[in-house]
Amino acid sequence: MIDKSLVIIGDNASIPFLSLTSIINKTAQYYFEQGINSKKNVAILAYNSVEYVITIYALWKIGAVPVPINTRLNENEIIAMLPTSNCSSIIIDKNLNVQIENVKQIKLDVKYEGKDFKSTTGPKPNDTAVIIHTSGSVGNPKAVEITNKNLYQSYTSISQTFGFSSSDIFIASLPFFHIGGFAIINRALLSGGTLVLPNSLKQIDIIEAIKKYNPTIISLVPTMLKRFIEQGIKPNSNLRHLFLGGGPSNDELIHSALDGGWKIVKVYGSSETTAMVTGAWGDNLKDNPATAGKPFIGVDVLIVNESMKRVSENIVGEITVKSSSIAKGYVNNKELWNKKYKNNFYFTGDFGFLDSDGNLFVVARRTDLIISGGENIDPKEIETILNKHPEINESFVFPINDSEWGQVPVALIVLNHVSSLTEKDVFNYLKLKLSSYKKLKKIKFVETIPKTELGKIKIKDAKNLLT
Repeated sequence: MIDKSLVIIGDNASIPFLSLTSIINKTAQYYFEQGINSKKNVAILAYNSVEYVITIYALWKIGAVPVPINTRLNENEIIAMLPTSNCSSIIIDKNLNVQIENVKQIKLDVKYEGKDFKSTTGPKPNDTAVIIHTSGSVGNPKAVEITNKNLYQSYTSISQTFGFSSSDIFIASLPFFHIGGFAIINRALLSGGTLVLPNSLKQIDIIEAIKKYNPTIISLVPTMLKRFIEQGIKPNSNLRHLFLGGGPSNDELIHSALDGGWKIVKVYGSSETTAMVTGAWGDNLKDNPATAGKPFIGVDVLIVNESMKRVSENIVGEITVKSSSIAKGYVNNKELWNKKYKNNFYFTGDFGFLDSDGNLFVVARRTDLIISGGENIDPKEIETILNKHPEINESFVFPINDSEWGQVPVALIVLNHVSSLTEKDVFNYLKLKLSSYKKLKKIKFVETIPKTELGKIKIKDAKNLLT
């Protein structure tokens, strides 16, 4: 049985509920003494841990804004990302051997003894609570400003449906630098439940934590669930809901999971919507495994055409979302946000339709992203790097379906006439420039990439060249 006097549980450290406020105050004082002040945006480069969670609470206590950074990025990618969110300092996990130039580096730590931080003002609903990076065009990530009100609305919208309470045990099975992972912290905090952190996000450690702590709420991406089923992992006895999102899942996976007793809630959302805004479960999911479900309480979903007019049921158009959980905007990119947020609706860039029962079906994810194992990959970023190679004239990067990862990036490459580049040469070149999760699965050298008279790539024709 889990010790319910503990509010955060990890393999190396656990926090009793009665000690939580004191530890947060002392840790806040530590970060304050390191130069972190109210309204400062502070990057966090760390693996999921008890220290990470306490650090988020401590930054909130100071009035600073945590900016979780993807630990899978290389140093150059991190350095390029920090200006997009106005970060002048970065908190770094002691287990990460990185050096970030021109930014103050602070050790991730938790203090159990010492002085308490004395705050003078409390948080306001429209204050930025967290900044989450999501992939953007041409390798420039978008920094999404999520407010206290957004986090609270996201929680209440979902909790009114699923009844989160202090009896719930949430397992942090997704990375905190993604909104799906960060939202787990938020749900545990606002419900008064217990947050369990596996030793790592490797499958073996997540499975071990599920067996050991018997959580009520689990969040997974389709790749992870598929591996669970392939290994014969059965649902734990305490499980109430398994939220499944972060990328497309096929009907076969849904049926296999439901047949295996997994209490799936298939969800749809993004960083800009502060995680999930629709969900399908029970008989609705069983009868409609392809659906992303119906909007949660306080969420409106409309499908619109190119003229931004609402379309009829079963007609495909762009998915737009209205909710108090819609983010404040993009840091340093108001122009782009104004294009995406109109008349109180967020235009997702995804395409789908609503059926006669109000179920949302997503038929095409946003065209500028490849979603691989829950990670967003920007094909334009890879193309830009490829095209900088002196022997490459042009490239076209796009996704193909993959049984394990959902999607993986592949490329067509046009070499200059004197080039002797091989596939191995290109892979080695990219290895120095990109994180490993962005690596190309396949390359094909072609003489030309098919285009229209106006110079736009004929996507279908181009993809056919790979086969």
